[in-house]
Amino acid sequence: MNKKILQDEKAYLSTVFEQIDKLISENTKKIASNKKEIQKLKAFFSDQYYDIDKEEMAHLNLQIEDLETQNVALEKSVERLKKQKKTPYFGRFDFQEKSESAPNRFYIGIGAVQAEGQANLVYDWRADICSLYYDDKFGKVSYTCPDGEVKGDLSLKRQYKIKDGALSYYIDSNLVIDDDILMEQLSQNATAKMHDIVSTIQKEQNVLIRADDFENTIVQGVAGSGKTSIAMHRVSYLLYKYRGSLKSEDILILSPSELFSNYLSDVLPSLGEDKAFTTTFAELAHRLLGMEFETRENMLEHVIEKQKQEDFENIAIKSSFEFLADLQKFLTQELCNLFVAKTISFGNAVLTKDEIEEIFFNRMKNLSVYKRIDVLAEILVDKFKVSDFLRPDVLKRAKSILYRKFVTTDLLKIYNLFLGSVDLAEVKEIGAYDIAPMLLIKESLFGLKHNFTAKYVIVDEMQDYTPCHFALFDKLWDCPKLYLGDIFQSIDRTLPTEYLSHLSKLCKAKVRFLNRSYRSTKQISLFSQKILGKKIANNVNRNGEEVEFVKTRNMSKALERIVAEREKSHRGQSIAIICKTKKQISALQKESAILKKFKQLEKSTPTTKKIITTPAQAKGVEFDCVIVPFANEEVFSNELDRNLLYVASTRALHKLFFVSDKPASHFLKKSK
Repeated sequence: MNKKILQDEKAYLSTVFEQIDKLISENTKKIASNKKEIQKLKAFFSDQYYDIDKEEMAHLNLQIEDLETQNVALEKSVERLKKQKKTPYFGRFDFQEKSESAPNRFYIGIGAVQAEGQANLVYDWRADICSLYYDDKFGKVSYTCPDGEVKGDLSLKRQYKIKDGALSYYIDSNLVIDDDILMEQLSQNATAKMHDIVSTIQKEQNVLIRADDFENTIVQGVAGSGKTSIAMHRVSYLLYKYRGSLKSEDILILSPSELFSNYLSDVLPSLGEDKAFTTTFAELAHRLLGMEFETRENMLEHVIEKQKQEDFENIAIKSSFEFLADLQKFLTQELCNLFVAKTISFGNAVLTKDEIEEIFFNRMKNLSVYKRIDVLAEILVDKFKVSDFLRPDVLKRAKSILYRKFVTTDLLKIYNLFLGSVDLAEVKEIGAYDIAPMLLIKESLFGLKHNFTAKYVIVDEMQDYTPCHFALFDKLWDCPKLYLGDIFQSIDRTLPTEYLSHLSKLCKAKVRFLNRSYRSTKQISLFSQKILGKKIANNVNRNGEEVEFVKTRNMSKALERIVAEREKSHRGQSIAIICKTKKQISALQKESAILKKFKQLEKSTPTTKKIITTPAQAKGVEFDCVIVPFANEEVFSNELDRNLLYVASTRALHKLFFVSDKPASHFLKKSK
């Protein structure tokens, strides 16, 4: 490093630190001043309550609300600045517009650091101009802002390592890929929380994060490509760019599990934004369906352990596009025919059978059943000539009468009627793959009233959902959606590549691909792809330890030995034993007091370093070291088992073990 440059950079860092301290101090004082003013106004309000008129009261309330809103923003700013002080910025680029005589420096961090009356000392990574840092090389470049396209020259790109308030080093680079800082980040130990990636966002990731269109988008990303992290950063970008019209509560994230929601819970706050609303499909379905059903987790455990052909066939049929097409046809025909028109006398109002049939089956034939019922009820109430005050209650009564004209409104009975119409067996209990079709029936029959409103929806682990789910999501949310997942990490079914083109038509979405993997070492990534039997990912050139096979006669003792050696040689690293089933977990923990201390993933905390789990639960999460026990041909033999091995192996960042007490699975033999 050039000493003069290093000296200048340290001086600039010192200036930024001073300004951050100044802003924290000013904002803190302003918060205290506002609080005093609020107390004063509230005291005046209380003392003068009976003497002030409505106009003065409204003005006082407005003043208090304004001060409280100011404080919320100021407190948020102080919190962000305190976090940012640890690393005020991570990069710099020099850009000269055509009209300027010399380049300007742009330092980039998680948020802006402003000096009064001057240009920003640090720019927010989401600012339009900062796209140059992530997208372009040196030379002629341009970026787009509200005023249009801005052209100029990019002459420098510099990255910094700032730790504990000190500049450790800087690197001048023409690329943001495969650089030393990225490699350092990737080499760090895994944690129980997802971190922001603003300092290492890659070009293909940046394109998705900063996309200005609000179209439905499907992101097919290989394991370790940063799909979920990109989604979180896209939320942060949208909240920044559209801060006048979009708030964090307007964004809904459909997460695969509560555990995974906790895993990503700190990302938005670390970027200076409030948390978005996160829920799971199970929670959503419980509220909407109001009936008990089999969870996906229990279904997977059953299917993986029993591996019955009838289960595979059931999954294949109910997760097909043909099944959805048959259901949609049923909803527009057979479901409507369950309504038996009869003359209705409603007080002094009468609707004849012929009138009802004409309205329900002809005039309203393009509407859902519940909308047809709404129209008929409105007509009845209009004929009844009820007052506006009584209208809601009378309307409710009219709908109740109309719904009694159906042969049945029992959702399970109707669903079984549908299953019978397509030559499928009836169900007595609602399985994991029955939930979405039943909700589609309920939506058509009654409508789905819910408080899960959103202006932007993110659906993670899209490969776990079926066409019926995606059709349901369109019914629930009439807004842009971002679907993220990896068809190669589907467990209970194998999805061909053409699945994405069918899905894009159904969702009216464009498909984007992320083929570069950043999670695992080159050795682990290549090995995982050999298990899959195809090359699907480009690897970051991060070398590490070889994948290791351990043969043993005593599984629990072998695992204990590997864990002990790993803890000794790599302190602080997380270790996950990923078993095929929970039954295996129980057996191992029964045999070994040491393994009994391993926490199951759903019971883990951010400080837990020893985890024992299954591939189904571990999806989306990563660990420093992964150990897959019972990796023999008896346990892992078919396509479902191949999927499980692939998911398990792609959870590992630095080291991957397979332990076998019998001849190894042929999927692993191919991979050697």
